[in-house]
Amino acid sequence: MRKGRCVSYIYRYRDNARCENAGFIKIQCVSNGNENQARIQIGLKLYKKMECKCEVYLLHGNSGRHLTDINFCARERDTIMKRMFVPWDSPLDDGVSLDEYSGLFFLCDDGEQLLGVWDNKVINPGEIMITRCESLDGKKEQNKPAIEVGADDREKKVYKKEAGGKADKVDEIPTIKIKEKYKDACDEMLNTYPKLAMFADSQITECVKIEPQDIGRLHMSNWKLGVNSFLSHGFYQYRYIMLGKVKLNSDEEKVVIGVPGVFSNKERYLANMFGFGSFVPVKKEKLMTGNFGYWISEVSRA
Repeated sequence: MRKGRCVSYIYRYRDNARCENAGFIKIQCVSNGNENQARIQIGLKLYKKMECKCEVYLLHGNSGRHLTDINFCARERDTIMKRMFVPWDSPLDDGVSLDEYSGLFFLCDDGEQLLGVWDNKVINPGEIMITRCESLDGKKEQNKPAIEVGADDREKKVYKKEAGGKADKVDEIPTIKIKEKYKDACDEMLNTYPKLAMFADSQITECVKIEPQDIGRLHMSNWKLGVNSFLSHGFYQYRYIMLGKVKLNSDEEKVVIGVPGVFSNKERYLANMFGFGSFVPVKKEKLMTGNFGYWISEVSRA
């Protein structure tokens, strides 16, 4: 992006496919004494039933570097505007010019993802690794993988500020490996994450609480669930999803992801549309309607 003026649209993404428009980005280069600054204006229209934070990342290749946050009130229907000024030559104070960035990546804490790209590059949200570098006030912020990315399989880079204000790369953070006593990340989570209550006559034999970002620790064939709208909606309502083992039509146990919910024919139709074709109640009853349980999808461990 050359210095001047740039306008681009923001789009929602579901299962890594671009969907409807959700806002805009305007960037203009303005002079402030001896320094060129970028005036960034973001307009987002997202309806959220509850309060929600949206993290905004500048895109550099397949890396997303934290820029700012946008907060949404519950049931907000107006377009939320965010305006800010950053140095054009180093907006994140890490020596990388705004010319080298290709767009903005938006990650809401309910799992919704959006992209606004201004250089016509094709970007797959599923391949973005987001990194929190040292913030402009000098406080360190924690590295954090995008929901659908396997953080254990990627290397992260961080930056530090030297006394003269110059930012240099430090050594790469080594990948943290799962303890040897656990066969894989799925096995580790089942053994170490908070346990969920179970009934003696349930098909569920073992279950723990997880969050959508934990799906990034599973085999990459499962990552699409991290941006599944039905799963995001269930997590938004109950603040957790289930990872567990169930017995279905045989004695064989299957490892599943479960979205909490109450059985109804309408909900069954929606769950099936998004790949959650079976419902497992936490407690067996004669009538299925009205029972609390989990809409499940089998976990691939290949």
